[in-house]
Amino acid sequence: MPLRDIGLFLGFAVIAPAILLHPYIGALLWVVFGLLNPHRLTFGPAYNFPFAMIIVVLTFVGLVLSRDQRQLKGGAPAIVLLILMAWMCLTTLFALTPPAAVEMWVRVMKIFLMTFVLMYVLHTKRHVDLLIAAIVFSVAFYGVKGGVWTILTGGGGMVMGPEGSVMEGNNALGVANVMIIPLLAHIYQQHANRWLRYFIIACMLFIAAAVLGSYSRGAVLALAAMGALLWWRSSHRGAVFALLVVIALVLVPLMPAQWEQRMQTIQTYEQDGSAMSRLWAWQTAWNIATDNFFGAGFEYPSPQITARYSPGPFDSVAHSIYFQVLGEHGFIGLALFLLFWSLVWRECARTRRLARDRPELQWAFSLMSMSQATLVGFAVGGAFLNLAFWDMPYYLYAAIIVTGFVVRASVSSAHVADASGARPSDGLAIEVPKRTLSSV
Repeated sequence: MPLRDIGLFLGFAVIAPAILLHPYIGALLWVVFGLLNPHRLTFGPAYNFPFAMIIVVLTFVGLVLSRDQRQLKGGAPAIVLLILMAWMCLTTLFALTPPAAVEMWVRVMKIFLMTFVLMYVLHTKRHVDLLIAAIVFSVAFYGVKGGVWTILTGGGGMVMGPEGSVMEGNNALGVANVMIIPLLAHIYQQHANRWLRYFIIACMLFIAAAVLGSYSRGAVLALAAMGALLWWRSSHRGAVFALLVVIALVLVPLMPAQWEQRMQTIQTYEQDGSAMSRLWAWQTAWNIATDNFFGAGFEYPSPQITARYSPGPFDSVAHSIYFQVLGEHGFIGLALFLLFWSLVWRECARTRRLARDRPELQWAFSLMSMSQATLVGFAVGGAFLNLAFWDMPYYLYAAIIVTGFVVRASVSSAHVADASGARPSDGLAIEVPKRTLSSV
């Protein structure tokens, strides 16, 4: 058996029993396996081993057996997400390609279910830090690796993601790398150690190089939009500005002529077959939605769909999170999708306001600021990719909700302390009643 497989099996065997005692470990491990896909880095029996299924089973058994604190939370976005899930069940019943639709429906429901589990079992700052660390490590691993490859090859080789994952394609990995940079900036702001900061800056530079090395025009546009908001929202504008200067003056000139030619097609999209296929794809999604109240259901691309709804010869893939949802779930599905993410943005803004003037909650202020920058990267980069139901943004939503829960509990305890004259809580570990329920 290859050494990588042995190492993964041994590591999983060590961690798995802890899930029964602390289900949040299982939820975090699900995030790592969903984003990092460590089994796809092996060459033997671990490659197709059902790690995810075992994690889910152990997590739910742990929820029954353990006495860890937990509480329902999710805010207004959770209500909209539940409605969207119900609507997706209907659209799957009326799907134009039922077998593919059902398969994707199962996958999306798993992601949403584990998102709710994350919000149920996480409730402290430490939990938020662990979730952010799991997200950042899982994506940054491929970003740093791809950045090193880009620099060593002078941009001559296109950076691709892990085989068999959502990030497998160059475009998806490019947008994923853009989204992870603000979260690295948040981690940078939370640590004073000089060498750790140098390491984080180096990681951000490598990841930026990987974005360029993906040859993804959508990712480059997302990088520009995210970079502007990142600079505006960061408390270390000098460091962010220096990073942007290095990208513009060092990394961009490093790229070969074919990279520049590809980027120039953003302005001359009429002459680019790839860009035109996206316009045809968007028109196809619109035609489907106007002709089908429930949309076409998940994974609708097929020769029949293309022949009926497409204005041009392409594979029917929507190439946009917005047109993907429109084509799959109709206008109602798109409205729910947009409402959900607008409410997530509002949750970030509300938590930022609560934490802004409280020194003990500056970590939350930083995280909400950088989370909004990440959401901008998702909104802009996703406009050109089928990433509407990629795991990472929904796990970030869970981190946003838990952060808001911790902040509100800290502010509430501070008010009580002010009224009683007691010393206020530092907001780092909020205790909640065991197995209590609150409104979603």
